[in-house]
Amino acid sequence: MPRFALLLVASCLFVSCLGALAADADQAPPATATANPSTPPANPTTVDVPVLSPPPAIAGALDPTWSKAAKIGLLTDFTYRRAAEQPTDVYIAQDANALYFAFVVTQPQPVLEQQQTNGSSVTSDDYVIAYLWPQGTQGFAYSFAANPRGTRYQTSSENSAYTPQWSAVGEKTATGYVVTMRIPLGVIRSGGSKTWRAQFGRATVATNGLSVWTYSPRQQNANDPIFAGTLLNVGIGGGGTNRPRPRAQVYGLGELTTPANGGSTSRMGADLSLPVTPTASLVATIHPDYSNVELDQQTIAPSAFAYQYQEVRPFFTQAAQAFNFNISCSNCPTFLYTPAIPTFRDGYALEGTQGHFTFAGFDAVGYGRIDEAQAVDYNVETAENAYGVNLQRIAVNEASGLSDDLTSITTGVLNQRTHFFVYANAAMDRGSNVTAPGEGNYAEAGGGYASSTAVAVVNYQTLGPEFAPVDSYVAQSGITGYEAFAKKTLNFSPGAPLHDIQAQTFYAWYHDPTGGPAQVDAAENLFFDFRNLMTLRFFGSSSAVKVTDGEFLPFDGNEIYLGYRIATNTPTYIQYSGGPYYHGHLDAWSYVTTLPVMHKLNLHLEDDEDNYLSTYPGEIGGAQWLERASLDWQISHDASFDVGVRRIIGRNLPNAIEPPTFQYVDASNVSLAFHFLAAKNEFYFVYGDPNSLATTPALYLKWIRYIGAPKGT
Repeated sequence: MPRFALLLVASCLFVSCLGALAADADQAPPATATANPSTPPANPTTVDVPVLSPPPAIAGALDPTWSKAAKIGLLTDFTYRRAAEQPTDVYIAQDANALYFAFVVTQPQPVLEQQQTNGSSVTSDDYVIAYLWPQGTQGFAYSFAANPRGTRYQTSSENSAYTPQWSAVGEKTATGYVVTMRIPLGVIRSGGSKTWRAQFGRATVATNGLSVWTYSPRQQNANDPIFAGTLLNVGIGGGGTNRPRPRAQVYGLGELTTPANGGSTSRMGADLSLPVTPTASLVATIHPDYSNVELDQQTIAPSAFAYQYQEVRPFFTQAAQAFNFNISCSNCPTFLYTPAIPTFRDGYALEGTQGHFTFAGFDAVGYGRIDEAQAVDYNVETAENAYGVNLQRIAVNEASGLSDDLTSITTGVLNQRTHFFVYANAAMDRGSNVTAPGEGNYAEAGGGYASSTAVAVVNYQTLGPEFAPVDSYVAQSGITGYEAFAKKTLNFSPGAPLHDIQAQTFYAWYHDPTGGPAQVDAAENLFFDFRNLMTLRFFGSSSAVKVTDGEFLPFDGNEIYLGYRIATNTPTYIQYSGGPYYHGHLDAWSYVTTLPVMHKLNLHLEDDEDNYLSTYPGEIGGAQWLERASLDWQISHDASFDVGVRRIIGRNLPNAIEPPTFQYVDASNVSLAFHFLAAKNEFYFVYGDPNSLATTPALYLKWIRYIGAPKGT
């Protein structure tokens, strides 16, 4: 193991001991508890979870066993800040090995249940959700959601690829629907805690409502653990474990391709996770493979700055969760931007949490390059205040002589009662690319007001002209100035023709090291969401940026957007943006729709067009098109098959971050992917790469075997 990891293990185990003292204090049980009392209150906020034997059935209905479960109601609509108009009952129980939840939903509106395959699109349907915090306001956070079909989606702050084996079954009824869930205790890193924070919710697309169990006017989000309810005696049945199981994720890959593309090959590798405490693990990857990239992240959307891409590599989905914490920031650098790390040979990491501390560190060892990073977060939240501090170090060393070392700190405090907050962030970039230490610094400070329906922030920020860390994302260096942002949402009655109106404004002014303008922004947005699922949005934007050759040029994006069912799995919208852009004028159109062709089969169509007219003598203008179509066959909860075709043709738009080339692109891409996840096996059958500009002529067959803990746990 690299020497930094040995030091980090020792320091983090010390942090674990300190955090355990704080955790013990936070885990003291509340003074009262209720579990099926003879005279229960209207809606208890503390539930003693009964142990049932035999356990209740997971069948999308209530069998007689559920009558012995604890019962609560989702009585408050978080969106509209008043009593929920439609009742939802939740039943809570456990056996020796799992938690059991049943949601009984009353819904006179048509039930939306389009998603068939497990995944994040579940939350674009009507759905029910359980949020769990095994160690209270600190430690890992979990959520388990299901739509009325029983299609599942789950999240965990320990791993963005969290995919444990758990059960949900949904069935429609004459008055709504019922969802029953079984969540094994072994897939949750509880650290042995028996007192958990919990929140339950039910979302309805037709009314834009979100019914919840517990509610406080102070909370900004429905899933804030400090305002959640409490579950007592979780795991007393004896089946829960204090320490998660080790995981070995072994893969075998066969690739069939042309000699020009490197020739056919096969390879093997593994991802490993070894618990060292109940809530911390050593993580390693050996000969990692990322051939199963399934996200089409190509775009021609107008932008003055570089695009940011989503990380999909398994090693970083677990190793990087503790990084980039802040109380607030605006237009700020992303200190750890893992897509900037190229393919590496093997990696080693330690990650975990203990009490109020969250920590992580990793080495990604490449070919002539090592990327390493460490982070320690300390966060505290009470009903009165929330505050925290984050320390990070990110370094890159190459055999060529390139070196880079970034150290950062972010901190802040929020008053829960008044909703006012202040924060400060700072970082130093040092290395072979920084010739003057003072030129590689970043600092930001600000404050404001943040509630669930209103936000107002002002800040001051400065980035040195040489602040450009190798493993970070920085939109623009060499700027100093201030920003102001405000947003207000007005929610109306669930039965009103207009569900909500959102207004926001943004203003920024930055100067460069000479005192001249570097970036100026002024934007006003107005959104309308209607009961019939129509959405109308207006954007007014006046933006100007200093480009690479020193000119100060506009990148305006005045916009109108008309959409239907945009929050669902079958959205349709038309979007126009335009205005002064670079040396001329830009008109950009987007036409997007997703159509249900038949049961389990959706067709996605997209057409984007940019028309840039230059008024600069001798400069090339022109148009560019992006045409995209895909078929999504949701075979089952665990299997899907997708076929996508895409073409980009025309001249690239100029931006502010690189000299304009007006490169003419004529590229097509065809890709297909079959994916199936069973309890211990995962299969990919992939042709091409949807994230490439043009088709990669390669056929992949990949098998992953999970030994020990399930995927992402």
